Amino acid sequence: MKNKFIFGLTLIIISLLIIAIFQRQYRDTARLEEQTVSVWKEYESLQLMAEMENNIARENDHDSSLTSTEDLPDYTQLFPNLYTEKNLTYTTDENKKIAYLSFDDGPSKNTAKVLEVLKDKDVKATFFIVGSAITEEGEGYLKQMVEEGHTIGIHTYSHLCNEIYCSIERYLDDFNMVYQQIYDITGMKVNIYRFPWGSSNGYSKGIKDSLTEEMDRRGFSYYDWTASADDSIGKPSAYSIRHNIEKDLDRDDHPIILMHDSVINGLTAKTLPDIIDMIREKGYSFDTLDHREPYHFPW
Repeated sequence: MKNKFIFGLTLIIISLLIIAIFQRQYRDTARLEEQTVSVWKEYESLQLMAEMENNIARENDHDSSLTSTEDLPDYTQLFPNLYTEKNLTYTTDENKKIAYLSFDDGPSKNTAKVLEVLKDKDVKATFFIVGSAITEEGEGYLKQMVEEGHTIGIHTYSHLCNEIYCSIERYLDDFNMVYQQIYDITGMKVNIYRFPWGSSNGYSKGIKDSLTEEMDRRGFSYYDWTASADDSIGKPSAYSIRHNIEKDLDRDDHPIILMHDSVINGLTAKTLPDIIDMIREKGYSFDTLDHREPYHFPW
């Protein structure tokens, strides 16, 4: 009897010990899970704070890049007077057909005839000037353009692809010469320009994006064209000049027409009255490019 009592008591004690051990393990497990959750919450909080700090840092870096010139390329420090105001006034009526006559490569001995026709037809046009073509007589033409309400743009000084497209520095140097030249003659700070051979030419491929960004930063806007007379290619005739313009004219309600005003373009000046009449018969009026949103060739 006594042995049974001792055996039963032993079982009770062992059972109590086992229960105590399991309760302790449960409490330790619960405490560990609680600590684990707390650690993850703290980690997630730190992650969120770190992400917020990184975002703030990126914003600060972006803002400083807009205001500081220390990290900008060296060419941004060149020609401190080569800046203009981007004060183009877009007055194009979307419901109205408006054509924009533009003449590259002048002034020349043909400029007087072109200006005479434009005045007689009551048409305003845009002239993209080559600085090296400006003679003493040409200075008078530039003043006349301003007096008669035409717009002057820049077409570089030299128009030599192997020189102006060697680097951004070389382009700015060339551009600055004609910019200052036109300002000295007319008192006007030109704010529009056209790339020789257009913006998608093969010569400028390596620098085009950075160059246009720099020119835009300085306040200048460039214009390509939607219709070309092809009057400086091959052996144009009066018929081909008119036909080349007419075939592409209606592709846009606000076409930009490329013609030339160099010494070899006497036929263009001679054909100009007929071209203006043809464009008017198609329902277009005329304006200058500084009143039109810039058009760029696809690149």
